[in-house]
Amino acid sequence: MIHLLDELTLDAGDVKHVLALLDEELLPGRAEPVPQLVNRWVSPPVVVPGVATTLWLLWQVPDVMAYYRMRGNPGSTPEVWPKVDRFCSSRRRHILTDAGTMLPMPGEVAHAV
Repeated sequence: MIHLLDELTLDAGDVKHVLALLDEELLPGRAEPVPQLVNRWVSPPVVVPGVATTLWLLWQVPDVMAYYRMRGNPGSTPEVWPKVDRFCSSRRRHILTDAGTMLPMPGEVAHAV
């Protein structure tokens, strides 16, 4: 299993707008169901004046090959992300797998096209 953890930094008042964009434009009716949204969190758990909020989105794909197929598909970048970016001061994606997994060395795995 490969997890994608998106880290979006934004004003606390904009979290509801970003979640609405995802719920209305990204999640329903996707032709390609990969990646699958697993969970979403905010931090800190209260509004702190003058402090940005981080919205964490946890996605998953079944395996490394599915991840590279997703990355290699020119249509896999939904048009919603530029809209989301208007609310964010930053957005980062972390690609994660189980720490006990044997990591392949370069050349051991052919990338999916």
